[in-house]
Amino acid sequence: MSKKQVTIPFFIPHQGCPNCCVFCNQWRVSSASQIPDPGSIKDTIALYLSRLSRSVERVEAAFFGGSFTAIPMDEQRGYLSVIKPYLDDGVIQSIRISTRPDAINDEILDLLLQYGVETVELGVQSFSSRVLELSGRGHSADDVFRAMELLKEYRFRTGIQLMPGLPGDDFNTSIRSAETAVSLGADDARIYPVVVLKDTALEQMYLNGEYTPLTLEEAVEVSAEIYRIYSDNNVNVIRIGLHPVDLGSGTVVAGPYHTALGFLVKARYRRAILERLMRGQSLMRGQSSIADAGEGITLIIPSDCAEEYIGMKKGNIDYLKDQFGLKKLKYSIRAVEKVVVEF
Repeated sequence: MSKKQVTIPFFIPHQGCPNCCVFCNQWRVSSASQIPDPGSIKDTIALYLSRLSRSVERVEAAFFGGSFTAIPMDEQRGYLSVIKPYLDDGVIQSIRISTRPDAINDEILDLLLQYGVETVELGVQSFSSRVLELSGRGHSADDVFRAMELLKEYRFRTGIQLMPGLPGDDFNTSIRSAETAVSLGADDARIYPVVVLKDTALEQMYLNGEYTPLTLEEAVEVSAEIYRIYSDNNVNVIRIGLHPVDLGSGTVVAGPYHTALGFLVKARYRRAILERLMRGQSLMRGQSSIADAGEGITLIIPSDCAEEYIGMKKGNIDYLKDQFGLKKLKYSIRAVEKVVVEF
């Protein structure tokens, strides 16, 4: 499928961060070797623009890593002033920045508006005071509430990043954080189950037996429920899991890292939909067991997300067969909006 939007990323690892969180090593995750300067930003933009396909309708410039609004105002202005002419010419349509919740105020937001920033993502990670303290975040949930209120007042598009599996976290705490993000009106979201990275405080906690990371199954389960909460409330999930890293580099020490984590989470979310529908149909038909229908069950699956419904290596189909005691479960991929269970 051709991309309609392209994001030109600029990484500023740890810039503006007042401290280093226990889980963080942005140099390794981003693979950045240096902080970009105005010249390199122009070169990167030129490279991306030269490779755009005709299908692209929207180009976004984005600053990731670090805390953009916590770096000196002159440096913020310097970065944004390089991109503003492309925005004015219509070559780039939007700017996105990522920052800390406690680095938002009126002066900063006035500057962002002046240079055409559209989206501000907050690295929230959790709304639990205990989890934030144990993770060395250095801000509180109240800081997030204040930041979101200001961002909405200034009419910015907002994003919230959560990290299930932080020290002191559990399933219910992560779910409450997602529900809070929804209640604050987040437009976008990222779900980053915690992975233990090399050269972090969390690595030492893990090696000392003070921290146990989520298993892959646990990460998929909690992330799928967070994804459901966001989907039910029209929050756009931009990313699930870390971007691909070189496992041979030793960057990932432990935890639920998977190159296809996003697919696994969405497939689990779709599986739950199928299971609920099949159980509901069974009750409506007054059958004590859906297996009573024999081999006469067919799932009509929407073509635009068929792979997620089917699952990796048909895992969702096999799961449903086991759950309902079916020897066979047929499915048909069609251009429909919702799944239909036919008997």
